[in-house]
Amino acid sequence: MSSIENTTSATASSDVTDATPADTTEWDGTNLAGDVVANGIRKNKPEYHEDLFWFYRYSGEKKMSQVESATLLGVDGGTYSKVLRGEYKNAAGLILPPPAKMVSRIRVIREQEREDAEKRIKGRVMTPTVGEIHAVCRKVWNDRTIGFVFGESHVGKTEGLKWFRDENNHGATIYVDLQGVAGVQDIFRTFARALRISPNVSPTKLRPRVLAAIDQTNLVIVDEFHHITYAYQKGGAIKMVNALKEIKDRTGCAMVICSTNVGREEFDEGKGHEAKLLKQLWRRGTIKLQLPDALRVGDVRAFAIAYGLDFPAAPEQADDTWKNLNANHPNFLGLKVSERIAYEAGVKHLVCVFQDGNIIAGKKRRELRWDDVIAAQAKYDALSARKAV
Repeated sequence: MSSIENTTSATASSDVTDATPADTTEWDGTNLAGDVVANGIRKNKPEYHEDLFWFYRYSGEKKMSQVESATLLGVDGGTYSKVLRGEYKNAAGLILPPPAKMVSRIRVIREQEREDAEKRIKGRVMTPTVGEIHAVCRKVWNDRTIGFVFGESHVGKTEGLKWFRDENNHGATIYVDLQGVAGVQDIFRTFARALRISPNVSPTKLRPRVLAAIDQTNLVIVDEFHHITYAYQKGGAIKMVNALKEIKDRTGCAMVICSTNVGREEFDEGKGHEAKLLKQLWRRGTIKLQLPDALRVGDVRAFAIAYGLDFPAAPEQADDTWKNLNANHPNFLGLKVSERIAYEAGVKHLVCVFQDGNIIAGKKRRELRWDDVIAAQAKYDALSARKAV
């Protein structure tokens, strides 16, 4: 064992252990809390930040304990804890680089995960809507500003945002879902869970810990924003919007705010002090993406092609709209079912119908056809039809 490892192991018994209670300030479950790790990693040399942040997020997604994380990286629990807390020092008290084998294994795991992610992404379909959402996220992140994404439910907003998070989740992209929030304390608890900080502490302690765990390198994706602007009393909305503004201002992070059109109506048509507050937030947004009220032709085309179905190409000198598709290809077999799903159901239902159509085609031992898709939709229609008694 090297002198460095001897130095760090000598005090391992005084470190917190894997059995440390979850409600202590430095712990979340059986691993270190997000704000503690964020501060600790920043004490290391910059060239190690990305790898260490990535592995911490990775271990959280896999629900790994400190012992499991350390074992995977080939180091003992004390060394793992010290590196992530910025306390891996020599006898003179100087911070040492993480053990070489620890860094090497992280990089190997990252490469393996990258390859696995490419395989997973192949199961996703890049649509015009997803492409626009990703472009907004990249622009906002690069400029460290605020961006907005608005659109009706079921047009692919959340899927697009989560896809971006999955491709950029090396400790820098933080996804926060505001469904169910009822007050400013819920805002910070929701952020705490996303940051792997225990939410079971007093609000006065939780707020600074959340702020400490985010910095200017982060992109914060705030989904379901309309739950603040519409679903709850406006007195609480003021405090919740101010909480988001504080997180943005105090940390310097980039922020993408996503909402249904209900939320946009509050920005455009709201009155009183609440509306003024929202308009302040609105004016700070450099990019405002408004999505169509239904699935675009291009979105449905992308899914159809991914499932091996024929679909008319986009017109070269006209808009790619349902109106033009009807005019130019009135005999296209998949036209009516595609347009109906686009306007009445949305992307998840479209995928379900394609998958069910695949099952029908599989029973006939052939490739998927539009008549299989039509048959699959007919089954859903039969289920939802009113029945005589």
